[in-house]
Amino acid sequence: MKRARNNKQRTNLQGFSIIEMLVVIAVFSILAIVTTQTLSLSLRGSRKSDAQSRARQNVDYAISTMERLLRNSKSITGACGSQINYVDEYDKAGRFRCMCSGSDCYIASGSANLRITSSEVTITNCSNVFSCPATPAPGPVPRSIIITITGRDKASSGAEGNEVTSKTKMLLRTYD
Repeated sequence: MKRARNNKQRTNLQGFSIIEMLVVIAVFSILAIVTTQTLSLSLRGSRKSDAQSRARQNVDYAISTMERLLRNSKSITGACGSQINYVDEYDKAGRFRCMCSGSDCYIASGSANLRITSSEVTITNCSNVFSCPATPAPGPVPRSIIITITGRDKASSGAEGNEVTSKTKMLLRTYD
């Protein structure tokens, strides 16, 4: 009699049913999908943040370089837009301009067209980087220049390729 009971217990402990296996597989599949999606979104956000940081650093560096040289300049000559000409404190002519070579646009300095922005970043508003508002008539007011640069990282695209804009208004140290 004891032996029959042991055989009966063994038959109950032989394994899982097909339905139990399917439920376990479905639960693990859902967990794997959710984990993969979360990881994918996290990595995309990280790449987007890196691209924006790279573009922001380049745009800010270009603006600070131009601001320093233009603020100390003796005069600004020519029209504004994609290029601005100036005479520096040592009476040497200089210029900043937005240049395009195919789809690659960048901020360049001087007659040698040396890049100020990195080759990893492209400027998207090349036609109107510099704005030179008219000086108010009454009183001695220094000339002002507005610099607006919009750039984006070349390596990023789609949701990761957001543009970064930096704008500054500066007053020259000289009076025209």
